[in-house]
Amino acid sequence: MGIEFLQVKKVEEWRAYHAIRRHVLFDLRGLDGYDDTHPDEHAPGHMPLLLRKDGVALGTVRLDLSEGTTGIVRLVAIMPEYQRQGLGRILMSEVERLSASRGLSRLEVYAAPDAVPFYEKLGWVMVDPGKISPLMAKEIESSDHGSGSGDGPRSPL
Repeated sequence: MGIEFLQVKKVEEWRAYHAIRRHVLFDLRGLDGYDDTHPDEHAPGHMPLLLRKDGVALGTVRLDLSEGTTGIVRLVAIMPEYQRQGLGRILMSEVERLSASRGLSRLEVYAAPDAVPFYEKLGWVMVDPGKISPLMAKEIESSDHGSGSGDGPRSPL
């Protein structure tokens, strides 16, 4: 089965998406108040995305498209038992590929402070370090070079 990167649509995908985000971004940080019915999840131009490996959901991200050429990356999460295995890098690479295919040339993220080194390793640069969640950005290449060799994750988007 391998690695899949897909837009969340089915009920079981939504369950996995919210379970991962709630656990990684709220429970493990001692936060509460996660709202799996928040209207932003279904807003036009917002794309909830799921990373699966061998059918197991292990990572999430939401890509918010705008009218311009900048997309916003939101709430990146990889289950703890799958961290430090290159899956976050795969997730972000797939987000870049999807973004480029949608005509974006720049991505921004309000990074958790402990995630800044991760983004820096992937070529993101600090834009505004003065925020609780610093703003980082990355310029991305357009997808006019084709879809690649097919060796990467399956992306049914």
